[in-house]
Amino acid sequence: MELANQKILLTGVTGFIGHRVAERLLQEKRGAVRGLARDPAKARTLAGMGMEVVAGDLRDLASLERAVEGCGVVINCAAQVAAVAERRAFQDSNVAGTENLLRASAAAGIRRFVHLSSVAVFGLAVSGEVHDHSPRRHSGDSYCDTKLDSEEIVLRYHREGRVPVTVLRPSIVYGPGSTHWTVIPLKRIKKGKMFVLDGGRGLLNFVYIDNLVDAILLTAEDDRALGETFIVNDGVTTWRQFYDAYARMAGRKPVPSVPLWQARLWVHYRNLLAAVRRETYRIPPNGLGFLTTTAVFRQTHIEETLGFRSRVSLEEGLRRTEAWCRQVGLL
Repeated sequence: MELANQKILLTGVTGFIGHRVAERLLQEKRGAVRGLARDPAKARTLAGMGMEVVAGDLRDLASLERAVEGCGVVINCAAQVAAVAERRAFQDSNVAGTENLLRASAAAGIRRFVHLSSVAVFGLAVSGEVHDHSPRRHSGDSYCDTKLDSEEIVLRYHREGRVPVTVLRPSIVYGPGSTHWTVIPLKRIKKGKMFVLDGGRGLLNFVYIDNLVDAILLTAEDDRALGETFIVNDGVTTWRQFYDAYARMAGRKPVPSVPLWQARLWVHYRNLLAAVRRETYRIPPNGLGFLTTTAVFRQTHIEETLGFRSRVSLEEGLRRTEAWCRQVGLL
């Protein structure tokens, strides 16, 4: 299926990944792009590039039915990712919202549905080599658990023959525009508030934003991707190496390290304080495992099935990221 001949509904266009997917689709003239946004004003730049912007919300089925009308392809990049207190916010967007989008897509006869999941479906503290067939598990974290639940729904719709789907599972996505893995770490480093755990020896799996977009566009067009799940991961480095690269950009010293026992004590204190305050948000007991894990996520399946290769190396990705940070005044 060639995207150039399709009308594409893209969700999450005001977010980091969705915005870049929209830019690439428009720049490469791959189909007519319709972007779903809760606040269309936030998609003004993309509208100026030629994207049709429609108002809608994953929690509003009627708005999705209107948005998907006349489309042949849906690329779902929308998700609740911020650390809000209420699990219900994650449930409403990531699980119920995804099913609403699938329901509207099934009724409209969508021919291709690409769903952005996450390696988080394998758990927070997984270790060793992880492939697409590795066991998935709930971890107690609202984001991780609802991404797993939404993935189950997507795959069920495919098994039932209601919507042809492909699921992508990216690792940490960094690069120009990344709030969580570029902007926030850099700001914290500049303020002297960033640290690594246990010497920063834990492994960080990463994917540069344009490598992920390459995978999204490839799977949207290649029929061999139908019904498949694909890890998308450029490679692995350490938390120490990754954050020290940002420190060098900012002209700062290497980030300090905090002993693991001290971090565990802080997590216990933070959760106890939340209980006293009757806050619903808790840091999962194995949450620190994410920062100390030895897991390596392999994108072998997408390489062998579709011939996919990551084009941008970590060195080049960080160079592009630094150039963008200087351009927008972060450095």
